[in-house]
Amino acid sequence: MDIGAVNHEVAFCKVYDMATKEKVERILLKNRISYYVDWEDKGLGGLFVFRKPREKSACVFRIHSDEVARAKELLKSVLGSKVKETVDGGNE
Repeated sequence: MDIGAVNHEVAFCKVYDMATKEKVERILLKNRISYYVDWEDKGLGGLFVFRKPREKSACVFRIHSDEVARAKELLKSVLGSKVKETVDGGNE
């Protein structure tokens, strides 16, 4: 279920492996940037299957729109050009 932007929340970046996801989470937490992880691998018929995410599951980090510029700078070393141009320009 996609509920769109909530309280100025935007899709920031898409990550495809657990190691990178953990690095991104550590940096965001360390710098007090609130985030939400939206998993793309939903399982059977769009229903979330309660299991450990696979090593190559894709997830989208969603953050507050005011934090995009700071998060881009902080995560440049981890994501490089992978910051999916803030997932469609940050206007999702």
